[in-house]
Amino acid sequence: MTTLLSHTDRPSSKALRRAAAPLFLLGGLLAAGLASAATPVQLWNWSYSGAGISAAGTLTTGLSSNPLGFYEILSISGQRNGDLITGLQPAGTAIPGNEPFVVDNWIKADGQLTGEGFGYKTQSGSYANVFFAEWLSPPGNMEFMTIPAQGYSHEATVSFQLQAVPEPATWAMLSLGGLALLALRRRRSSPD
Repeated sequence: MTTLLSHTDRPSSKALRRAAAPLFLLGGLLAAGLASAATPVQLWNWSYSGAGISAAGTLTTGLSSNPLGFYEILSISGQRNGDLITGLQPAGTAIPGNEPFVVDNWIKADGQLTGEGFGYKTQSGSYANVFFAEWLSPPGNMEFMTIPAQGYSHEATVSFQLQAVPEPATWAMLSLGGLALLALRRRRSSPD
């Protein structure tokens, strides 16, 4: 036997909205927490420039730093002078034409590079190694670039910048917090 509710027995739309708001907020917080747990990396926007050089893109690092404050670079994307970057040079290896100087792929949150720096390959077949040169006066960052197929290499000082990209879970939490405040404000201002 089916029992039908009369319109007087059904909850009002206001009551449904009031019940749904906390559930929506809880669901959003859970989703944001799961998203951040599934993504144990930090994204960074990077760029550097020098005489005839303009490079920029995104680095992916682990979430935690080593005891010296350096983060391990896990991947890279971007462009160097319009040439697409296709991959990160593996740590412990040198870019072709720059042997025996190996890269270590570590960077600090303030943009400080190590003396070994990081390396990458571009779509055209060139390679670059960006590193901190203590021996410069004053000390600073440099790029060593090679085009192995042409036997070409070039070294130049560069200005390097790095900025953390907020993770999606951070944006989700901020958005949900704003929605919760809006829901509370509407709840308090609506007559029962």
